[in-house]
Amino acid sequence: MESAREEAFGPNVGQFRRQPTGPQRWYTPVAAIDTTHTSHNIALTACALGIAMGVGLSMTCVCGWSTWGVFGMYVVLVSTYHMLEYLSVALYNPERLEMGSFMFNPDVDNGYIMAMGMSLVEYAVGYGGRTPGVITVVGLGAAVAGQIVRTLAMVTAKTSFNHYVATRQVADHSLVTHGIYAYERHPSYVGFYVWSVGLQVMLQNVCSAVLFSAVLGYFFVKRTKKEELFLIRFFGHKYLEYRNQTRSLIPVGLIKY
Repeated sequence: MESAREEAFGPNVGQFRRQPTGPQRWYTPVAAIDTTHTSHNIALTACALGIAMGVGLSMTCVCGWSTWGVFGMYVVLVSTYHMLEYLSVALYNPERLEMGSFMFNPDVDNGYIMAMGMSLVEYAVGYGGRTPGVITVVGLGAAVAGQIVRTLAMVTAKTSFNHYVATRQVADHSLVTHGIYAYERHPSYVGFYVWSVGLQVMLQNVCSAVLFSAVLGYFFVKRTKKEELFLIRFFGHKYLEYRNQTRSLIPVGLIKY
């Protein structure tokens, strides 16, 4: 793992794409960022997330239990999610570390970005008619619980965790059945589902809450089916026995293998 960590943060990480010359020698393009996994881009992304957390926390403290205060909580929770996604991989699975580990755009169709954007539009449209109440507390609690479950799942699985469905077995991929996996077969999926829907409940976004529940539910049922087929191929009877002994909140029982 140490060699993987050294490779992920090697001496070439952070080299600028352009070296200033002549009278501009004092200048470095600190505002430039792309998708390459360099310390420059990592620092800028982490800095942006840190600023977002600070702004969100300030809004919550200054505005209190109000519409703007709730939005501040939302900013803090979303920023924390992306930061923990990257940190969990960096600390426990460095061989798979990349800029994509921040999970800003986890799917090629930009579905996550569009869904989050839609939820913000809905919140802005209904801004004047919303008063934080019990529903807000329930949503906040769900979002925090979902984040804890997902991060715990990533930390427990360590090198066996992958942001994408593994289609071939590698040397460091083992069947994890202890910790949170002793109670839920797919805790990272359940955690993300509860987190994302909880955010919409906290914002009192009725349309987004319903759509997130339906779309994510369908997505995770399909993904779980695909993933479990590969797990059966990798671990055979050992996984079948684990599946029979451990339940999942994802309705995989409705799926025929």
